[in-house]
Amino acid sequence: MDESAVSVGKKASFLDFLLTISLIITVSLYLMLTAFSHDPLWFWPKFDILPKEIIIQCYGSELKLEESSSEAGEIAALVNKQISGDKRFDSLSLTTPTYEYYQNDPNVVTLELVYAEPVRIHIPNMYFTNITSLVIPLIGRYADSSIVFGLINGVPAGGSIHVASNQAIIDYLTSMRLCSKP
Repeated sequence: MDESAVSVGKKASFLDFLLTISLIITVSLYLMLTAFSHDPLWFWPKFDILPKEIIIQCYGSELKLEESSSEAGEIAALVNKQISGDKRFDSLSLTTPTYEYYQNDPNVVTLELVYAEPVRIHIPNMYFTNITSLVIPLIGRYADSSIVFGLINGVPAGGSIHVASNQAIIDYLTSMRLCSKP
């Protein structure tokens, strides 16, 4: 056997070794994150579930939009676009007093999307699973953080997610006269 054939064999073996190690590391990371998140699709960014109802808390008054209304469809599309985009998990959780503040304070605007069935927002941890409502503060406490909280059957879920911006939702509510400051 000549020297060049041995050299080619060594290069091929080394490349096969690197490929095998890379594959093992990739599969191991995927399986670890899947085990941690309890979600085999933790990497999937898309969220396109429509709520059965949207509740707008607007400066002390409440407006409910049914899923069949065009406004609810547009708001859901704006929210889904934000959740489908860049997001990051935060350990900041909604507390019951803050949720009550969102529902009752005359200086606050929040959006609550209520789902017919529990939903999951795919992120690489085990939170945001079995969420029955999303609460989005638009004006008031935490609104400047572009944050989204989850509720599970009316009880605050652990953690929150930050999205790029909620400004498009605020602009839509204002332009459609669904919420304006008295």
